Amino acid sequence: MNRILIFVCVLALLSSCTIPRPFDFQKDQTFTITVNGAVEHPGTLITDPYPTVEEVLKRVNVLPEGDLSAINLQTILHHKDVLYIPFKKMIPCVSINSGSLADLDTLIGVGEKTAQAIIDYRTSVGLFQTIEDLLNVKGIGEKTLAKFKERLCL
Repeated sequence: MNRILIFVCVLALLSSCTIPRPFDFQKDQTFTITVNGAVEHPGTLITDPYPTVEEVLKRVNVLPEGDLSAINLQTILHHKDVLYIPFKKMIPCVSINSGSLADLDTLIGVGEKTAQAIIDYRTSVGLFQTIEDLLNVKGIGEKTLAKFKERLCL
């Protein structure tokens, strides 16, 4: 009788115990990625798990002043990552129509003499209509213009 009572008690105890189940690893079905910096609409995106930077950038509009040169497009992003698109360092342009001798002298390949020639040309002929009009200034050729063309504006 004692044995039966003990057996019944053990069964009662075992039936009230929960048997641990193996841990259920559920992968996240979506990731949240925050994109800031030089994008049209900074904010949060919902993506498939483990997107690359390139995949995320296809979904946002990177501004023209965004600098992607230092970003590895194959980097894999994780849930709740923040992706920052830096802005290009803006170098102020030098106006060939209103720049001073000192302004023009900051251009690579332009010394004081060439800077003065630019000023003399615009004084005698008139304002430049295009950047390429600088080729009419004595001392400026194709190669010289190519050195500083990116820094120029009218």
